[in-house]
Amino acid sequence: MKNIVIYSPDFSLCYSLLMYLQTQYKVVATTDMEVVSSLVCNGSADLVIMDTEPDLEILSKCEQFKKCKSEVPLILTYVFNNRVKEPESKIKKFVNEIFYKPFDLNEISSKIPSLLTNA
Repeated sequence: MKNIVIYSPDFSLCYSLLMYLQTQYKVVATTDMEVVSSLVCNGSADLVIMDTEPDLEILSKCEQFKKCKSEVPLILTYVFNNRVKEPESKIKKFVNEIFYKPFDLNEISSKIPSLLTNA
């Protein structure tokens, strides 16, 4: 069973995604980005879903994840607004998919198998 790591500062979103995906995957949900870093770099993550607005810190984390494990697919979700245009353009070279809120869980879950296959 593949391992999916979910990060969000919003615990209720972490829990919702965990409940939605746990029947098909082993899921770890956390509100701590350092936990995500540890899981990615020690090889315990097959895919990462991050619910956070792109900024320089997230860009740095994504770059770190790709240096540790370049094959781990990254999904980013957030509410789009004009002030994130520049960070988003930079982060696109590190993430595999971006979904804007409100997102459709079916759309995200339909992308996961192909991302895991290509990893």
